[in-house]
Amino acid sequence: MFKQLLISLPVVMGIVGGCVFAESGAPLEPLYSAQFTDEDVSIEVKSTGCTFPENFTITAAGKGGVDYSTIGIHRDTPDECKAMPEIITLHLELPAALAALKEPYKLENLFVSKGKPAFVP
Repeated sequence: MFKQLLISLPVVMGIVGGCVFAESGAPLEPLYSAQFTDEDVSIEVKSTGCTFPENFTITAAGKGGVDYSTIGIHRDTPDECKAMPEIITLHLELPAALAALKEPYKLENLFVSKGKPAFVP
């Protein structure tokens, strides 16, 4: 078991281009869409009135395959407001080291239809 933990540690810590991005303890956020540029990502998420870009963290893991890194978008602070739920667009800045790599990403988040409620395990 100890050997298995040592082997898993680099995957958990996520090593990208010499920089380490710690794994967020928050679950991956269900997304309604995601659009990447070299510097940021625009996402659509559900909000009940208190969802802001600073509520999210982008985590990265080193090469998940031969030619790409794996990233995840986590909501660190829950939206506990009581407004009518709506889908909003947020712009999140990519971590500088990840943006500098200029390589493809595999996004681990669940994508949901805008007409269906998000399933969160």
